[in-house]
Amino acid sequence: MQQPPRPVPDQGPQPITMEQYHAYSAEKIELWGGYVFGPSDFHDYRRDMLLLLLVNEGLEEAVRLAPLDRWRAAIARVERQP
Repeated sequence: MQQPPRPVPDQGPQPITMEQYHAYSAEKIELWGGYVFGPSDFHDYRRDMLLLLLVNEGLEEAVRLAPLDRWRAAIARVERQP
């Protein structure tokens, strides 16, 4: 079965489909050495869950979680990467 399209976060909250939920969510929440959804090198699980949460909450809410200078620094680092 083909995976549904990855949802794309927007400024405000959006719903996800049941197919997206099943395709991109972890089966259960676990804490491994201080990391949610597996050891520190299991990035895919965390990124997929983060994507679903960002779609549901919206980017504006995400931005409120950290100081703007940290967001600007992170964006500048990503923009410098090839």
